[in-house]
Amino acid sequence: MQDKMQNLKSCLSIGLVLLSSDFRVIGMNDYARMLLAPAMGEGLGRKLLDYHPRKTQEKIKGLLKELSEAEADTPFAMVIDVLNKVLMINLSRFEIVAPVPRPHWAMTFIDVSEQTGATINTSSGRVELKKFPVYDNGVCRFLDAGSVYCIRSDGNYCKVFTAERSYYLHLSLKVILQRYTGPDFFRVHKSFIVNLRHVQGMSRSGAQTRIIFDRETVPPIPLARRKLAEFKQALSLR
Repeated sequence: MQDKMQNLKSCLSIGLVLLSSDFRVIGMNDYARMLLAPAMGEGLGRKLLDYHPRKTQEKIKGLLKELSEAEADTPFAMVIDVLNKVLMINLSRFEIVAPVPRPHWAMTFIDVSEQTGATINTSSGRVELKKFPVYDNGVCRFLDAGSVYCIRSDGNYCKVFTAERSYYLHLSLKVILQRYTGPDFFRVHKSFIVNLRHVQGMSRSGAQTRIIFDRETVPPIPLARRKLAEFKQALSLR
C-alpha cells in the first residue's frame, strides 16, 4: 500500500516555475526546486536562457519567440529532457495587475520519464525514448514506437502517423532520430522519417519514388533520390 501511495504521489507531482515578462525565473514550488536544483546554480532571478547550456540556447530562444507570438489564451506544450529526466512542459500566459498590468508566464511540468520508457545511452550519454508523447485534443498519449508508421515535419511540430490516425509531436525530426535510436527509424527525406518495419515496397511516378506501407490507410511518402541506395541497404538488413 505504501509503495502504491508513493507511486501515486509521484504521478501527481507537478512542478511550477513563474517567469517574468522578460522570462526571468521569479518563483517556483518545492517540487520544481527539488527536481531542478542541479541546474539552478545561483538560484532565482536569472533569465531562463541562463539555466541552459550554450548549445541549446538558440532552440530555447526559438521556443520563447513562438510562445511570445502565440494567442493570449493558447497554451504551449513540449517534451524535453533535463538532467537525464524527460519532462512534459506547458507554458501559459497570465496577467499581473500590480504595479502595472503586464503579461507573465507560468511553466508547469511533470516527469514522464517512466511513461516514455526513457533510458540513458551509455555511449552517447543521451536520453533515449521508447514511446512517443503525442497530443490528442489537448490530452497527452504515449504511443509505442512500433505503432508509428512515419513522421512528417509540420512547421514547429511533427505529425506522427499510425495505422489508424495521426497525432502532433513537439519535436524536430533531428531530435526524434537522436531520441529514438535503433534500426527501425530512417530519415528518407528532409521532411520524413519512416519506420522500416512497416514498409511494403516502393513505387515510381515519373522521377519521383514513393514509399508504400503495409496498411492502405497510411498514405505513401516521398523518398529523396540521394537516400535511395542507403534506404535499400537499410531494408535489406532487416
